[in-house]
Amino acid sequence: MPVMDTSISSRGFILFLVHAHPDDECSGTGGLLARSAREGHTSVLITCTNGDRGEVKGLPFLHPKKSAEDRRRLAEVRQWELEQAAEILGITHLHQLGYSDSGMDGWESNVQSNAFANADLTEAAEKIARLIRQYRPEVFITYNEQGGYGHPDHLMTHRAAMAALEIAEDEIRLRDSGLAPWRVRKVYHTAWARSQLLRTWWWMSRLGRKTPLDDPDFDESKYGTPDEMITTQIDINPVRRKKMRALFTHKSQMGGNFFWWFFRLAGRWVYKQESFVCVRSDVPVRKGERSVFEGL
Repeated sequence: MPVMDTSISSRGFILFLVHAHPDDECSGTGGLLARSAREGHTSVLITCTNGDRGEVKGLPFLHPKKSAEDRRRLAEVRQWELEQAAEILGITHLHQLGYSDSGMDGWESNVQSNAFANADLTEAAEKIARLIRQYRPEVFITYNEQGGYGHPDHLMTHRAAMAALEIAEDEIRLRDSGLAPWRVRKVYHTAWARSQLLRTWWWMSRLGRKTPLDDPDFDESKYGTPDEMITTQIDINPVRRKKMRALFTHKSQMGGNFFWWFFRLAGRWVYKQESFVCVRSDVPVRKGERSVFEGL
C-alpha cells in the first residue's frame, strides 16, 4: 500500500523507479532522487520486498535468520527507515509491494514459497504495470539482467519490472484496471562504473581493509559495468550530504558497513556520480548524458 502522497503531481517530468529492498533507493539512486526533487520533478518509488531477511548490521538484537518474530519486527523497522529516507530525498510517491525478502544468494530462504524470488512473475509485473499506468512516467529505472550484483530479489525485480513495461503498454492486458495503456519514453538500468568501483577498492585496500582486490585470482571483468557501456552519469556532489543522510537512516543495514562509511567520508573524490545505462529510448540519447530527462 502507498505510504505517501497518492495524488499525481504535474511538476516537471515523472521518474519511476523499481527497487528490491528498503535502502536500495539510496545506494544506487539516492543522488538522482534528491536532484530530481530539487529540480521540480515528480518521483515514484516502488519497493518490492519488506526486507525482512536483510543482513542486520545496526540492530544486533534482531536475528531474522532465526526467528519469524524477528523478521516481522525487522520488516517494521525497515519500513520506518524507508519512509524516513524517502522524506529526506523528497520522493513524491512511495509504494511497497509487500513481498518477503528472499535472503542473500545461497541462503536456505531462497527456496521458500513466500520469498519474492519465487513469486508469480505475472502477478508481480501486473502490480507494477498498474502503477505505471496510474502515474504515466517519462523515465523508468530498475536493475540490469544480473540484478546489479546477483541478489535473488534484484534478479526478480529486474524480470518483473521489465515485464511490467510491456504489460503497461499492451492494449489488451489489464482492461479491468480502467487505466489507459502507457509507454515509458526512456528506460534505464542502474550501474556501477567499473573504474569507480576499482578506484574505491584500491583506496580501501590502502586503509587496510579487505576487498576483492586481495583475491589472487581477481578478475576485474566480473565487477561493475564497463565504462564504455555507461550512457548517463549524474553529478551527485550537490546533493551528497542528503543522499548519505538518507542512506544512513537505514541504520539496520549500515552499522559496521565500512564500504558505505568510506563513501560517506571520501565520496567527494571517489564517488562523484551515479551511473546508468539507457536500454530503451524513444528520443535520441547521446553518450555522456548528464540527466535522465535529457531530450524529453
